Amino acid sequence: MKKVLLFLLGILLLVLTGGVIYLTGGIFDAGMNQRVYPYFFQPDNLSERRPGVPQTAEYLGDTQFMDLLVQKYVTEYFYAAPDPENIARRMRSDSVLALMSAPSVFENWIETQGAEIQKLASDKSMRVARVIDRIYQPEGGRYWVVNYELTTWEKPNDFDAAPVVTRGTMYMDITYEMGMRPLVELDVLHEYLERGYDPAAVFHFNVNRIIQG
Repeated sequence: MKKVLLFLLGILLLVLTGGVIYLTGGIFDAGMNQRVYPYFFQPDNLSERRPGVPQTAEYLGDTQFMDLLVQKYVTEYFYAAPDPENIARRMRSDSVLALMSAPSVFENWIETQGAEIQKLASDKSMRVARVIDRIYQPEGGRYWVVNYELTTWEKPNDFDAAPVVTRGTMYMDITYEMGMRPLVELDVLHEYLERGYDPAAVFHFNVNRIIQG
């Protein structure tokens, strides 16, 4: 009796399996040769924002690569995090902003924006910066025109408080050439990167002067 029941159960499972296969075939028509192609969305050329191989400077081109460095500089110049240690690191002489700036520009930043960012940090405020519009240099001009937008959340953990949005213009005297900094040994650059420092500082990019518009 037990063997008969097992036999009938086996037939029932076989029928159910066939039914599932039939229904699956009805849902997916193999004759249409439908395929699913996986696609990794790569939202940025930088390594930390894309799962694939980062784009090279040569692939991006001279103009776009400098634009990325200017955007990085503007972010470092203005952003504020509610963390006093963050601003303390950024005020050091080996910070990425210091390495990308002439000494006079960095000293002026400490006295102006640095002091403002310190206050924002102590108040637990947060500010983000972004470049808007096209970065350009007027024909025959010395300064690059950089329009930016700042969004500041002045009150922490207050979802009813709207952020303060301001805009401004920086006129930047920039020294830039494609490639890494000259007169710096490759092993020094490799050690710098291996220690986790910001790679933006290794390129031949320096802000000599800023006029705030």
